[in-house]
Amino acid sequence: MLLAVAGFALNWFGMLPWHGPMSQGDQGDVTATLRTEVKHTVSYASLWVYNPSRVGVVLDDVQPVNGDPALRVVNAWIPADRPACQAAATRWNASAPHDCKIPAEGFVLPSHTPVGNGPRLVVELKPMRAGTFRSPGFDIHYHVGPIHYTATYADGFLLRTS
Repeated sequence: MLLAVAGFALNWFGMLPWHGPMSQGDQGDVTATLRTEVKHTVSYASLWVYNPSRVGVVLDDVQPVNGDPALRVVNAWIPADRPACQAAATRWNASAPHDCKIPAEGFVLPSHTPVGNGPRLVVELKPMRAGTFRSPGFDIHYHVGPIHYTATYADGFLLRTS
């Protein structure tokens, strides 16, 4: 009986171990094509995160799906709620001022942030070799209390480096 009540409560909050509060669908197609040089940072600025569940979540990190070790995430941040910072977050060249960047790690994404109403998550990528990097999306790692989850966002990209 106790297990049934606990299971019902976790399900109501959207916190089942196999289906977390921010669980998403399958991986998607390429939504952005980027170009940069080896060891130069480029920003993926089209990732919007949301949490339609009943509980707030804490972001831990973000990684490209099927990540290549030669492509590193050097920073992930949420733009501060100022017009200049929101505008800087739309650039692809990782040039936003430091005071505009709220670190994604430890950011509390409140409950009830529906699709289209969540914050932008900017991911700065740094290729360590020349070539083409392709990812069908991003894995967002987060937790609620002691329980850790991963949500896959189908925002794929193609990054070409020279």
